[in-house]
Amino acid sequence: MKSIIAGQQSQSVYMDVRQLAQAAAVMVDDILNERESEVDNSADCDNGVKLVPAVLLQPLSVDKTNYDVLVQSEYITADQLK
Repeated sequence: MKSIIAGQQSQSVYMDVRQLAQAAAVMVDDILNERESEVDNSADCDNGVKLVPAVLLQPLSVDKTNYDVLVQSEYITADQLK
């Protein structure tokens, strides 16, 4: 983010790892308790052997105009960007 603020980098992709961890934990809990997991996509994720059910979270393109979303989501502090 510091490189984006300094104008050295144009953009980056952000996906909140806390959301990824939560989705993974729910899926693991479902598997351990022999429940069928809710998935967003079961047709497009092919690992070469089979179609793999997946929960797809939306990434966010972050640039100089919207990097404050990281502070608002408490992923990073404003002091860390100085």
